[in-house]
Amino acid sequence: MKRWGMVILIVALTLGVAASALASGRRIYCYSANANDPCPFWGASYSGMRFQTNVEQSRIRYAGSINEVEYYNYDGASGRYNNYRVYLCHTTRTSLSTTFGVNYYAAPVLVASRSAFTIPAVRGWFGLRMTRSFAYDNVRHLLIEIRWEGDNAISVPIYNNDPLSGNRRVWAVNDPNAETGRGDGRAYYTRLNFGYYTAVEPTSLGRVKAIFE
Repeated sequence: MKRWGMVILIVALTLGVAASALASGRRIYCYSANANDPCPFWGASYSGMRFQTNVEQSRIRYAGSINEVEYYNYDGASGRYNNYRVYLCHTTRTSLSTTFGVNYYAAPVLVASRSAFTIPAVRGWFGLRMTRSFAYDNVRHLLIEIRWEGDNAISVPIYNNDPLSGNRRVWAVNDPNAETGRGDGRAYYTRLNFGYYTAVEPTSLGRVKAIFE
């Protein structure tokens, strides 16, 4: 009877932990917001963009499924960007190369693709409208790439950080398929949303077992 009671309690606890885990996730804020500019949403000046930025592993410190990447609209402008694509990828580079392809650790994952993407006219956080999640390993850095071509001639300034060492962003204007660009040290005030996870805490079953011993 004692044995069956333990089995029932283990199953109940496992289901409870799993249900709790399924409903949980994590939101992580990276870098600070003490500067702003419209790169990569530079519609007032350019007709297209290829843009990469990285987020260091030390800023994230969490492995899981990224469901959304968010930036902060500085002044509430609303821009529309056509032929819009977002890729996520791991990278080993803290300072990015100005040759875009060099920054990929593996093949980039297309996580958003839209004929048009509109940033809402609200000062505050907005998502990149991901339709596919990305499994982040918490070993390497995160590389975020945005491409678009065609717009409504409006720029949207977003918060970023005072320049750090090396290239924390690389961009090329008017050509979303450019192979090279220019870079500088601005990192972006970024909010990463991690979705549900299903891992059961290894110590949970141990605690249950101890109750019956």
